[in-house]
Order: sequence, then structure tokens, then C-alpha cells
Amino acid sequence: MLGPLRALVVGLVLAAAPAPAHLTISGSRFIAADGTPFEWRGITAFRLVEFVAHGRERDADAYLAWAASKRFTVVRVLTMADVLFRLSPADGQHALPRLLDMAQKRGIHVEVVALADTARIQVDIPRHVKAIGEIAGRYSNALVEIANEPVHPTQAKTLHDASFAKSLADLIPPGVPVSLGSVENGDGFAAGTYVTWHAPRSGAGGWPAQIARGAALVTKFKKPVINDEPMGAADAAVAGRRDNDPVRFRAAAVESRKAGLGGTFHYEGGLQAKLPTAKELACLDAWLEGLAPDLKVRPTARR
Repeated sequence: MLGPLRALVVGLVLAAAPAPAHLTISGSRFIAADGTPFEWRGITAFRLVEFVAHGRERDADAYLAWAASKRFTVVRVLTMADVLFRLSPADGQHALPRLLDMAQKRGIHVEVVALADTARIQVDIPRHVKAIGEIAGRYSNALVEIANEPVHPTQAKTLHDASFAKSLADLIPPGVPVSLGSVENGDGFAAGTYVTWHAPRSGAGGWPAQIARGAALVTKFKKPVINDEPMGAADAAVAGRRDNDPVRFRAAAVESRKAGLGGTFHYEGGLQAKLPTAKELACLDAWLEGLAPDLKVRPTARR
């Protein structure tokens, strides 16, 4: 009798326990659980959930340890994929709780991208989003982005409709910050509790100058706006896609700070959650200096 009774008591205690305190929002700022402003310093680390799902948990934890040493506050990950790597929705759901737990121990939040490559992967989209939301609701360090670039050719056509994306966001538990996906695809994609934006990678004055346009988005939407997939760093520059000049990355970060945007560092290695190469790291260090001049970051040996 004591066994079942004890289980019943534990179940009642868990049911009565308050939900974890996620980041809250005040105007265009995120607020941490202790009431202080949350500084969004993110980095692309798409493959971390896949690492955990497929026997590379140690690699995922090593990456999180490095990210913590660089004072990142957010990693951006995919929970399904078919183009950059293979991760089924089921495996993503299974591995996500462990990654969130690992990141929480490192003091890092996770921007969980629920949907990617939906044009190639057979998936019950609402069911997958609901499952991801239920997991995120249990971890105070989770935020959810419904889709990576909702109107990209790799996404199912249903996701090109902002009203459908909003219906998916409604499946996320209250209190979990949620973005629909990059707002350059239309203002309807700003209907989440925060906004993600992929700043132009070319234009007058060069790509860093384009980030200044984000200030107008903050004014328009009156929500946090995160520039979460801007020009990426790489060993070799590719017009409109990758750059390798630390000076421009520093300038881009300064523009993000002036515009009131949260910033995510995007780089070629991050697509596979690899530690930066020497050139990528030089761009990253310059970006951090521009984004948070007073931040004291532990030096990292260059490879």
C-alpha cells in the first residue's frame, strides 16, 4: 500500500507545483526571473539536439560549456531536419528535454525551432508543435520559434500562411515566449510574443548598415525583436551569404545594440554546431565586443 500511496502523493505534489518561471516580456525587452533585463546574446548551434539524439551528448555538452565561457545566453537549435543533417521529429522530441536540462545547468537559454524542412519530412505539424510546446513548458530556459523561415522552399506551403503559423503558436503553453518565424516574410509573422527577423545581407551601405532598419521593427511591433540569422561568418566570404571581416561584424553588433535588437551570431560552423574556426572566432570576438563592450569574456585559444 505504501508504494501506490507514495506515488499518489508525489503525483499530487508535482501537479500542484508552480510552472517554471520563463522569461517574461516588458515592452521590447525580455525580463529574467529575478526581475533584471535579459541580454540576448545568441549563437547558431542547429545540431545540438541531433547530437543528443544520436549518441553525441558529450559533444553537445562540450559546445554548451564553450558557449557559456563566451557568455552566450541563448543557443538556437533545430528539433527536426533533413537538409543540413538528419533528425526525425520523434527523435527531436525525445532528445530535447535532455538538451534543455544540460543547457540550464550551464545558465543558457535555448531558442527551440520547432519546424524545419517540412516540405521534405512527413510530419503531423500541429502534433509536433504541441509536443515541443509541452516540453518547453517544463523548462524555464526554453523559448520556441515555430518555424525557421516559414516561407522558404524547404517548408510546407501551409506554413507560408501567417494565420496558420499563429494557430500553431496558440498550441504553445502560456508563459513560454514564442515567435512565429522571421518577420521579413510579412507582418503577420510578428503575431507571437516576440519577433524574429533575418536582417538583409546586402544593400546600400553594406550589410551591417541594414541592421539599423531593425529599430523601426521595434517601434512598430512594441515587442522584443531578435536578429537571429543575419549575415554569417565563414572562412571565405560569399556575397550575400557569408563574410569573414571582423570589422564588419563589430559594426553589425553595434548597429544591433543601437537599434534595440537582441542579436544571434550566425556562422557556417554553427549549422553543424561546430566550434568556430580561427577566422570565424575572430569575427565572433569582434561581434561580442560590439554587442556588449563591457562584457568580460574568457579568452578562447584560436584553432
